[in-house]
Amino acid sequence: MSTAYDDLLVGLNDAQRVAAEQQAPCLVIAGAGSGITSTLTARVMRLLGRDQLPPERLLCITFTNKAAAEMRKRIAARIGADHAPSWVGTFHAIAARLLREDGRTVAGLPPGFTILDQRQAQTAMGAVLGSEDRKEIEEVHAAVSLLKNCLILDRASLGRPEVTRTPAFRRFEWDVLNRAMAVMPRYQDELKRRQALDFDDLLVLPVTAMRADPSLASRWAGRFDEILIDEYQDTNHAQHAMVQLLSSRHGRVFAVGDDAQAIYGFRGAEVAHIRRFVQDYRSAKPIRLEQNYRSTGAILAAANAAISRDRDTIPKRLWTEQKTGQRPTVRSAATAEDEGRLIATTIQSLRSERAGDTPWSEFAVLVRAAFVMKPIVEALRVAAIPLRRVTDRAPEVATEVQAAIAWLRLAASRRVEGGRERWDPGADDAFRRACVLPRRGISGSQFGRLRDAASEKAIAFADAVRAADLSPEDRSTFEPIIEIARRIASALPGLAADDALRLAAKESGTAALISAAGLRAEEDFQATCTAAIQAGSLAGFVDVAAIDLAEEITTAADGVQVMTLHAAKGLEFDHVFLAGLEDGLFPSRKAEDQGALPEERRLFYVGLTRARRTLHLSWAQSRQYPSRASRFLSEIEPLPLLPTIELKSPRPVPPKTKSAPVRRTAPPSEAEVKRLVEDYYKRTGKRPPG
Repeated sequence: MSTAYDDLLVGLNDAQRVAAEQQAPCLVIAGAGSGITSTLTARVMRLLGRDQLPPERLLCITFTNKAAAEMRKRIAARIGADHAPSWVGTFHAIAARLLREDGRTVAGLPPGFTILDQRQAQTAMGAVLGSEDRKEIEEVHAAVSLLKNCLILDRASLGRPEVTRTPAFRRFEWDVLNRAMAVMPRYQDELKRRQALDFDDLLVLPVTAMRADPSLASRWAGRFDEILIDEYQDTNHAQHAMVQLLSSRHGRVFAVGDDAQAIYGFRGAEVAHIRRFVQDYRSAKPIRLEQNYRSTGAILAAANAAISRDRDTIPKRLWTEQKTGQRPTVRSAATAEDEGRLIATTIQSLRSERAGDTPWSEFAVLVRAAFVMKPIVEALRVAAIPLRRVTDRAPEVATEVQAAIAWLRLAASRRVEGGRERWDPGADDAFRRACVLPRRGISGSQFGRLRDAASEKAIAFADAVRAADLSPEDRSTFEPIIEIARRIASALPGLAADDALRLAAKESGTAALISAAGLRAEEDFQATCTAAIQAGSLAGFVDVAAIDLAEEITTAADGVQVMTLHAAKGLEFDHVFLAGLEDGLFPSRKAEDQGALPEERRLFYVGLTRARRTLHLSWAQSRQYPSRASRFLSEIEPLPLLPTIELKSPRPVPPKTKSAPVRRTAPPSEAEVKRLVEDYYKRTGKRPPG
């Protein structure tokens, strides 16, 4: 294993090598495209190999299951899956595992709890509000989610100064926040009644439990000798508190991130966590990874110029050994429709230059607001260019597929020790789902009696079928579930994760349900099988499948990818088009009014650094009303401004009517008026009155 680490170390640059070797606590400021995955992999291998840290003593936290799977894959390729760390996953997945394995003393934790997805949680909120208004439900639920992630759990905390000045809270009117605070206790009671947690509870419960019970905090912190965290700039208050509690015994935190890519403040992420890391962990040494392996020199010059305007950013300057390459271009179009046609013709031209050998998926159109996509998508379709709209909202996995996963998780939880069968209580929610699909006529009262019997004996639901004092009728109702799960479990040894899932679906009867449900369910199932392969092992897939699976099952056809900038985070493409670069749209007027202009600039920086080979910036002189170029364009190094494009094509002419006059320009915001006044006094040298 040490030899494998030494070989990997040779491939790192000087800064990466220092990061892999540095004693924790340590902060690695990893610029965009700086090869952080290789650095993290090398460090893990050093800890496991040369330092001989047991795999179960290392905690690796990522922000997506895909990142966790990539880390497992790289480590397994060099040292084998058996030697890889066993605690690798997202904050939510790690917290769920802690609660399932050792959460019986956590107050408020339902036995065999189910984790509700976004849709299910909003259904519970609707029941509490007594409302069917989807917009109202989503707004109140989003406010409750933000309060929980920021650990604002009582009305007194809502008035803290740091809350009132946080941009995330400025998204909501105060009456919405007050209503969310008022409804939160009833919402939590509803979740408890459903024996369920929502995603936010997975973070809040461990933090509040460890704060209330020092012995629990000591026990959980004692599980790990070092904690590695990727994308630290995206941590919210609950995640930051969890890291501090889990590292309280040793302080060995290896944090990786880039404050210049902190773009989730509207969700409650706090960029200050990474900026004050060296104050929180006083012996920490910051290391900067500035060599970029993704983009050309010309693209990096524009990106560096853009982010340099943020005075609070931790200083760094990306550089590359690649050639300067083609300079980014800026073009204006007369209308939004012309901008769409400009992008379509440029994509066709770039692809023809390369004899059509560039996959369509290497072209990406990134926008600040989703409505900007419409004329672009229409232009791509008219030009017969295949496209794929990507959303940053995770899809809902078909219920039938969730049931197949539950059957596999239940079967994989079976253990036989000394000739005695045991089932893991951590799979109690899987047992619950298995009782629902395929339908077997199990009543809520029957399940309630089983749950109560299992709680009384502190055993798994599956164990309670035979070990608890159930009536013959209740026992005969549940025994077929156990028999099927046992049959699946006996066939699992030696099976790859995707084959195990197919077997579980077939034996349980959910395969027939998936087939009957139609194309969408079948596509979900096939994509889930692919996710099982990427997990690397059956155990790895079972851990991931318990939570956050939806992000893994998007199907990817070859087409130009059209998405918001938030959805593009973590991705990269040969050719990137940033469209809709108009003041008031990007930066958005709403974000500026809420004091979030620095985050808007960071979002622009993220967009620039997605590009590998060419970068194309565009704006429309008239969209819904006359507009001007984004101020961000004037902040980057001088770029060639090509002539305004007006591509004529037949368009329906609206009929003349005597309707009310159309406002031809949007009223300026308060922040914009202030900026214009300041510019005037600067330009004229005059002094403002008073």
